[in-house]
Amino acid sequence: MKAVILAAGMGTRINHNRETIPKPLYEVNNKCLIEHVIENIRKAGITEFVVVIGFMAEKIKERLGDGTKYGVKIEYTFNPEYEKPVGLSVLCSEKYINEPFILSMSDHIMEFEGLKKIIDYPLEKDSCALLVDKKIDTIFWLDDAAKVKLEENKIKGVNKKFESFDAIDCGVFKHSPIIFNEIRRMIHEPDSISAAVSNFCKQGKMFAVDIEEYKWVDIDEYEELEVAREIFKNIN
Repeated sequence: MKAVILAAGMGTRINHNRETIPKPLYEVNNKCLIEHVIENIRKAGITEFVVVIGFMAEKIKERLGDGTKYGVKIEYTFNPEYEKPVGLSVLCSEKYINEPFILSMSDHIMEFEGLKKIIDYPLEKDSCALLVDKKIDTIFWLDDAAKVKLEENKIKGVNKKFESFDAIDCGVFKHSPIIFNEIRRMIHEPDSISAAVSNFCKQGKMFAVDIEEYKWVDIDEYEELEVAREIFKNIN
């Protein structure tokens, strides 16, 4: 199994009034965000990575190299339209994928035990799964979070604008390669990933994996980075 990490975005909000760097290179406990993601996934047994780059791409390649120092192999693919929604970045990884894979954002930091739940999830044929958090009252970035409606372990919808919801999207998926076709069909939607996920929901093929008690933070603003640094100050 391979892991695809999306690291192409511009990080406009976190870089506001600061020296501009790629958001995945902001650090928590002396490791940058994308290093935490890579090392967590490697601990779960995955050693082949596809990193989708775009904004300040060379900075990320310089930091990560070929993955040798992390005990993994990293291949890079470039998204020239990195200022557009992330569905395009997912499609940039398609040529590297021919089996179920993990898809992760590069700016979501979490405890390893929580991440392992989605990696170990037994995916059904032509289905997808999403790591979610039902501890809604602990999500301090709730306004900007992707909300999830559930019916037992099946996802009925994902949308930031939901007023009634059951969980929060943690930003890590386990996908069948069929997801690429769905994203391609929805590519003109403002959020093609959520639109593709919605189609899987209608087919009853989108499953939720609860992160349960484990902690995580979605980092878009500098304030969220500071909270992550406090929460994960003892992370290995």
